[in-house]
Amino acid sequence: MSALPCVDTCLGQDQIVLTRLAAARAAMHNADMEALLITGEQDIRYLVGCHGHDVKLLLTQDLAGLVSDRRYEEYLDPWGQTGHYHVHIDSNRAGQWKWMASMLGNAEISTLHVQAAHTTLTMQTTMEEAMPGIKITSGTSICTPLRMKKSADEVDAIRRAIDIQVEALRAMQADLSLQMTEGQASARLIYEMRCRGAESESFEPIVGSGANASIIHHVPGNSPIVPGVLLVDWGARVDGLCSDLTRTFFLGSPPDELANVYQVIDQARQSAIAVCTAGRPVQEVDAAARQVIESAGYGEQFGHGVGHGLGRDVHEQPFMGRAAADTVLEEGMVVTIEPGIYLPGIGGVRLEDDVLITGSDPVVLSADLETSFESACLALPH
Repeated sequence: MSALPCVDTCLGQDQIVLTRLAAARAAMHNADMEALLITGEQDIRYLVGCHGHDVKLLLTQDLAGLVSDRRYEEYLDPWGQTGHYHVHIDSNRAGQWKWMASMLGNAEISTLHVQAAHTTLTMQTTMEEAMPGIKITSGTSICTPLRMKKSADEVDAIRRAIDIQVEALRAMQADLSLQMTEGQASARLIYEMRCRGAESESFEPIVGSGANASIIHHVPGNSPIVPGVLLVDWGARVDGLCSDLTRTFFLGSPPDELANVYQVIDQARQSAIAVCTAGRPVQEVDAAARQVIESAGYGEQFGHGVGHGLGRDVHEQPFMGRAAADTVLEEGMVVTIEPGIYLPGIGGVRLEDDVLITGSDPVVLSADLETSFESACLALPH
């Protein structure tokens, strides 16, 4: 079971979540949705302040129903006591659906929208069996556009997550050795982040040593840390918000080609950050980095978009690539900038920063963690 947030903290943000619920209801009205079942864990945490593996939010213009089983009965009780939410506990899944059907029937609502990204075919089938007379329809989530622009409190949480992950990296580096495996280095990052107050890691850290650094999302295992390139992609979660950084290091003398690649990637990173301004189409941010990489002759080795939105999910809208949706950056968004070049059998270089979009110049939230080539060159550990 995932760690749950402090109830007092969640309910202490009462006005924040009520404002978000009002925005969600306005979005539902504009989309002609009378009822919406929200099952995305991070969407529920954003809207209500609570979360769990099996907590659901039934939302209409007049009802905010939190539905779960006995595992969450005590945890959800304070939300019921606020008077803003109706908490329904039933350990029988069919019973949960039948309760929802009764609520909708009483309100003379015959269509229930569900989140396509968070509803399996099996779930939809069981809902339809238990809710005769209710049409189940799925579509994109109204929460996606609501979550793209971060509040000041959310930006502060991301800043604190970055501080924690940077401290964890330095602690891991202090004990790094050639007797350590990639998996052990990844586990050490998780341990150090938790010790410093992270509620969890944003994702399982990626640690790629030597040729493994060319695998974009390498899964660290029993491969040993070796001299040469070391790519580390990691993040912390604080108060529900994620951070996400990547740094590439050289243990001992860097291979000549990768030393050159590092300089190209750092230039591409800077070029992309420079155009992270409000009103800029996201494709232009990707193009700024891609132009640098292509001019250096490595266009085919940059196989992903330049970045993505960052928040309650480590990957969320807006996604920034050549084929990205027609989206422009807006003040309050937080995005990653992470160009990379990957040379199979040799290694790879990726540098990733977290950037806040403002009404003027972009703010690099992770600026305290250096990206210079000199800072990337480390002494060969024992």
